[in-house]
Amino acid sequence: MGIMDKYFKIISSCCYIKEGDRILMLRRNKKEANKTFYRGLGGKAEQGENPIDCIKREVMEEAGINITPIWKGILTLSSPGKKDWEAHLFISDGYTGKLTNCNEGELSWVKKSDLLNLEMPQADKELLPIVFSDRNFITHANYDQEKNLTDLRINKI
Repeated sequence: MGIMDKYFKIISSCCYIKEGDRILMLRRNKKEANKTFYRGLGGKAEQGENPIDCIKREVMEEAGINITPIWKGILTLSSPGKKDWEAHLFISDGYTGKLTNCNEGELSWVKKSDLLNLEMPQADKELLPIVFSDRNFITHANYDQEKNLTDLRINKI
């Protein structure tokens, strides 16, 4: 591992789009640990792209809509033998444009009260209440080789 690889992180953005008491979720086609998880919309930043531009582009690509992202926090993820991820989490109160079909999975509106019943990674379930609170956060999740959450440290700011 070279010195640059040692510190390399994959930067990504994720957004939860609100409309009334519903949240737009994406059930991704990609399987993780033999499950298809529900997630907010988003993805990896491109070279030279900041997290806000990343989330605007990703939401346009995945749903065909424009958002006004509100930054909520950062989640870093570590897993043995893999590069760390740094995910910037956003919310958006509504959107403009016409919602389209997504080539990465199925979009669906879910009542906010039903979110934690969805199949999603454990760290997401623990963070969602903070994402929708009036607090910001910086948090770190550690996973083992089998993608099980082993440690989650949440710092509200």
